[in-house]
Amino acid sequence: MGSSYGLFVKGMKQIIPVAAAGIIDGIVFGLLARQAGLGVTEAVLFSLLVNAGSSQFAAVGLISQGIVGWPILLSTLLLNARHLLYGLSLGPKFQGTPAWKLSLMGLGLNDETYALKATYLDTGGKPSLAFFAGAGIVDYLIWNASTFAGAWFGAAFTETEAYGLDFAFIATFLGFLAVNLFSSLHVKVAGCAAAAACIGYWLGGGTAAVIVGTLTAVVIGAVNGER
Repeated sequence: MGSSYGLFVKGMKQIIPVAAAGIIDGIVFGLLARQAGLGVTEAVLFSLLVNAGSSQFAAVGLISQGIVGWPILLSTLLLNARHLLYGLSLGPKFQGTPAWKLSLMGLGLNDETYALKATYLDTGGKPSLAFFAGAGIVDYLIWNASTFAGAWFGAAFTETEAYGLDFAFIATFLGFLAVNLFSSLHVKVAGCAAAAACIGYWLGGGTAAVIVGTLTAVVIGAVNGER
């Protein structure tokens, strides 16, 4: 019990720098949600129930254009498809773990927590549900508190671009990338994925860029025997 508690606290502490980078993202999402016509309660429930930054941004973008229903569901499905890859990456480390425990861990698996978990395991950390639970809870609380702050003060801002806040989400992902470039192969994969994503964006917009870039990285990693 003591060991599990220690790992739980360790996860809570180590996620803070990563999750803190997403504070601006949460605030910006809250602002955009208000501008799209959502109320404070609706914006907060969005983060409480969905908890997937990129798909939330895509959804409020569609809502602001008057688009609702299946286009939102489809874009969310495609953007969150990368979470399947996250699970495939971490899954082998938890062989023999009951499905219900894996399901709980999956609820807290997103871009920020995956970045921490992958780095933790790659640097010799032992698979620990307690560590991941601590990280997931803190990340969840920070994201939702940030969303509430942005939604509450949303009426005071009319254009996030004027403050450069629209770049916050991109900057967060660039930070994740920078701390995970461990070898020349990682740099090459990142470069190829970025080029493929640019082509995907040119052909089909943001959703296509995410899918094409992700698949490119996966294929190159698989060919080179990387996880």
